Amino acid sequence: MQTVALIIIGAASIWLVAVGGLMAFRPRRFLHYLAQTASTRRINNIEQGLRLLVGAALVVHAGSSKLPMLFAISGWFIIASSVILLVIPLRWHAGYAIWWAARMRLWMVRAIAPASAAFGAGLFYLAL
Repeated sequence: MQTVALIIIGAASIWLVAVGGLMAFRPRRFLHYLAQTASTRRINNIEQGLRLLVGAALVVHAGSSKLPMLFAISGWFIIASSVILLVIPLRWHAGYAIWWAARMRLWMVRAIAPASAAFGAGLFYLAL
């Protein structure tokens, strides 16, 4: 179970680094994708299902990580927020994503890109 959880955390880490790269080098594309978040029930269910999986992996792997309490709390937070995003009206989640995508400027997206990449790399390091 620990190995599976570590693989899932590794995939999430790679995803965060890739999103950081997208934000840095293709910020318009990133904002387009952000606006598509929760645009359909299917997209929302896939997104939240993957988040639930990562949250569960963090909880399962917490005891083997370098920061067990942080992994456990983060995992449970992701699980809880994913469940909430599955049960609230889809238009609320989609509207929130569109609201942010319309307000973020390209320089803002580029400015926070390193944080996404660093968080992804740090997550993997802390999981090892």
